[in-house]
Amino acid sequence: MKILLVCAAGMSTSLVKKKIVAAFGPEEEGWTINAEAYEKLESVIKDYDAILLGPQIAYKKDQLLEIANKYNKPLSTISPVDYGMGNGANILKQIKKMINK
Repeated sequence: MKILLVCAAGMSTSLVKKKIVAAFGPEEEGWTINAEAYEKLESVIKDYDAILLGPQIAYKKDQLLEIANKYNKPLSTISPVDYGMGNGANILKQIKKMINK
């Protein structure tokens, strides 16, 4: 499973990425998570299974959802509380809900 975290510059999501990876268990073996700026989404989306937006770019969700839908990729926004607190376990639960729909 390849997950893409998207934010304004890819910086703050790289910190959240570490928290999510720390929450990985045996069932997430082989999963990868990367962080990119939202401007790069269309050029990299084909490489990923699910897309999560940082809450600071939630205002761009409709625009980015059009891209995700074009490639048939699930897209969701990370809860501001989980993002701010770096709650990797809750964000991992969100990812699992997205991919199991």
